[in-house]
Amino acid sequence: MDASCIQYYKTSSLLLFLIFELLICHPTTQQQTPKLSNIDENVLILIKNSLIDLPPSTFFSSWNFSSSDPCTAFSGLTCSLTPPSTLRVSTLELGFDRFGTLGLSGSLPQSITRLTELTQLILHPGLVTGPIPSELGRLVNLRVLSLAHNRLSGLIPPSLTRLRSLHTLDLGFNQLSGRILPTLLTELTQLRVLILASNRLTGKLPELTPRSQLLHLDLKSNRLVGPIPPTLPLNLRYISLSQNNLWGPITNGSLESLSQLEYLDISQNLFSGPIPSSLLRPSLSTVFLHRNNFSGVISGNYIEYPENSIIDFSHNSFSGQIPEALAGAANIYLNSNRFSGPVPDYYVHGLEEGKIKTLYLQHNFLDEFPIRNHLGLVSLPNGVEVCLSYNCMVPPTGVNACPTSADNNKSRPADQCSVFRKN
Repeated sequence: MDASCIQYYKTSSLLLFLIFELLICHPTTQQQTPKLSNIDENVLILIKNSLIDLPPSTFFSSWNFSSSDPCTAFSGLTCSLTPPSTLRVSTLELGFDRFGTLGLSGSLPQSITRLTELTQLILHPGLVTGPIPSELGRLVNLRVLSLAHNRLSGLIPPSLTRLRSLHTLDLGFNQLSGRILPTLLTELTQLRVLILASNRLTGKLPELTPRSQLLHLDLKSNRLVGPIPPTLPLNLRYISLSQNNLWGPITNGSLESLSQLEYLDISQNLFSGPIPSSLLRPSLSTVFLHRNNFSGVISGNYIEYPENSIIDFSHNSFSGQIPEALAGAANIYLNSNRFSGPVPDYYVHGLEEGKIKTLYLQHNFLDEFPIRNHLGLVSLPNGVEVCLSYNCMVPPTGVNACPTSADNNKSRPADQCSVFRKN
């Protein structure tokens, strides 16, 4: 064999060796495609076995483990790549967010706490029952935890206080019981939204530090007792504490210090005494104080509230003249109090110009509604509603658009009005 043949043989052998090494040591692109972690896939199987679609929901129809890739084909799933080239479930939304559908039933398996790379865990409205998995605190990357509008029961797991990255916690509209963990508000320093509404929670409101970053607090429709804490997060913009058994005055300064507050609902409680004048300001455009035991005179100069503002002070014991400060709001409910005297001109102007859309003044002791029309009639824009029934006057024609719940009697008995005037 001559030298050229020998050289060709050596070159060919080297080339074959290099091709062989490339195939063995460097798998094809298809072989390099990362797979979902076995841990996460097993958890997904357990989730599917624990939850059931309620017709017409078809959420789990895409969860076919034998023929589909969970990360690309499963509803409600997002995966992220983690070292070393392994896919983990990062967001999990269980059920469809569709109005009118029943969602899922069943229970949440404890194994869901093994999805340790989750940043969002959302259970859409349905009929899921049982407790919240006790070790959800293992999911330390969670930023959103929402399990609202189901039938979850038991206590709020203490382990949730380990979720230091949590931004939103929504456990509202379930059947949770026990006390609100104070550490939810002291340990979760990144928390912006806390919704525990419509459960069966008991005890007092936990202390809230002014340094908390909380913006939205909704604890309505529980069984909470006691006063509002002396300090509240200074960044709060939304507070709802309605339909509890909270009591005491609200003049301890905690609400007054909330300069960014836009929405306040403390209705249907047992609060008493006067209200701080600082609650009357244009930036606080939605205020529900109805069905409490508030009293005293409301004072203050005229405030120009934004469009669609709502002020509801009804069903209390406020007295004195109708407050001038509220005449700039769009929807005003002052019915079922002890207001007396004439309706101020500010309100009549607001009604005639259409700035006031709703004005409920029934069940007070008012004795005059000014009429400037030479015919003795009141002409109001379409869509404006005024109710003056059961006061110390006969309502003028055209201003008695009352709700069906209002008393049909047009005016109070004369003896009630005379006794009130004497007092």
